[in-house]
Amino acid sequence: MKKILSGFLFALLLSGCNIKQPKQIEAWKIQNDPYYKHKKSQFQMLSQNTKYTTVMLGDSITDEGQWDELLDNPLVQNRGISGDTTDGVLERLDSINKSIKQVFIMIGVNDIMRGVSEDIVFENYKKIIKFFQDKNIEVVIQATLYIGESRKQNFNPKIEKLNQKLEEFAKSNKIVFINLNPIFAPQKILLKSFTKDDLHLNADAYQLWIETLKKLKY
Repeated sequence: MKKILSGFLFALLLSGCNIKQPKQIEAWKIQNDPYYKHKKSQFQMLSQNTKYTTVMLGDSITDEGQWDELLDNPLVQNRGISGDTTDGVLERLDSINKSIKQVFIMIGVNDIMRGVSEDIVFENYKKIIKFFQDKNIEVVIQATLYIGESRKQNFNPKIEKLNQKLEEFAKSNKIVFINLNPIFAPQKILLKSFTKDDLHLNADAYQLWIETLKKLKY
């Protein structure tokens, strides 16, 4: 009986050695996304181009804008990446062209939608701003836009808190702060007339965005 029991325990031990441990799932990071990697590598390749003086920096809302045509200015560069976060922007600042004199930033909605606190987003934002200020590049902060009805969940109150922090910071540091939300989301929910998916913008929204910038002499 002892031999049988010993044999059983030995077999159990061997089988335990062959048990595969479950793989740990790595936390989501925009830096692991193929589209981000492709765009970042392209931006790095083009970073020596000295043609551009203004850069639009952000996520898909920036990425989808044809800025040189919208602003009728061939010196405006698009450096938006769909899905990007403040952390992702920090990791690609080294690809900003040395000829840039002015940056328009809109980032943060993807952080909020993925559960990052507005406090962390704000701290990352300050690091991004400092990078440009240290290089004497004019910074224009554009408020993070509210989300539409089908996606809003509890995100819009966090977006509002982030924008309050950004606006206060901008005022204290004499940085221009542009808030398009009163136009696109007067009730703090992105209007259906400006979007097809409650997140991204249609042509009418970009047109109003451009009109706002031009009124401010940009």
